[in-house]
Amino acid sequence: MFSSEDARLLAQPLPPLRCVATVSPVYAAGHGVMEYREAGTMDKPVLLLLHGIGSSSAGYRAQLAGLQYLYRVIAWNAPGFGESTPLADPQPDSGQYVEAALAFLRAIGVQRLAGLVGSSWGSVIAADFARSSDVPVGMLILSAPNTARALSQPEHERDAIRAATVKAGLASFGQDRSAIADKLLASNASPEVRAQTMRLRDAVTPGGWEQAMNMLFTVYTPKILPDVKAPVTLIVGREDKVAPESEHAAVLSGVRPDARLYTLDRVGHMPKLEAPSAFNEIVDRRIAWSEQKT
Repeated sequence: MFSSEDARLLAQPLPPLRCVATVSPVYAAGHGVMEYREAGTMDKPVLLLLHGIGSSSAGYRAQLAGLQYLYRVIAWNAPGFGESTPLADPQPDSGQYVEAALAFLRAIGVQRLAGLVGSSWGSVIAADFARSSDVPVGMLILSAPNTARALSQPEHERDAIRAATVKAGLASFGQDRSAIADKLLASNASPEVRAQTMRLRDAVTPGGWEQAMNMLFTVYTPKILPDVKAPVTLIVGREDKVAPESEHAAVLSGVRPDARLYTLDRVGHMPKLEAPSAFNEIVDRRIAWSEQKT
């Protein structure tokens, strides 16, 4: 599925990192800094991109490059990732990440999102944002979506499982990144995609990762999605080993039967990198469809 256009998109330079001061009670001092990348002009509809737990804004290289002529494309480094200020709560819930996103959007003057994309862990935040925030969302797009873990274990076992998961995850920070790429990507992933994937952990900090993992144990996305007013799009790789379609996207589609589900062949957990031109085309087509309806 990886094409010459995909290779071209992944070869484009990343926009420089920017930082903006934000004000929110979710930070220990009542204010923080959000690090992000941006491409496109201020007059275009806004597309906000939320990355996964082992990634950063750099994971959206192909979207920043390919969609900037149609949208003002903004990709954050979530709280605790890169130079973004971590949340004050060591065990935050998804609502605290939503509040951080709202503070960020206020700081950069965004009042409406034509599209909101969340990848994996970021899909949980995106869904909760679309449900609970006062910023209108034209189209919610969940890539490699995750049901999260609040109902995946019995309540009396959850804290022990969470602690063990966090401990094992923190111990893996020194793991061979090639092994991580093997887990994330389809077996046929190109060398370019593997190289990009292995670099994504550069902006992941142990503290930010631990908070993000703790959050997953506080929320269950299938309980959120039915209350989202925006139309929903799901994008999943048929070879996703981290969040298999049958356990995640299919469950979400079941609670939201009007959602449009796209399953990409020969793609794993990183559709935005493994099939970026197809990914971008779906994003643009679905946003255009929702904009026509408003």
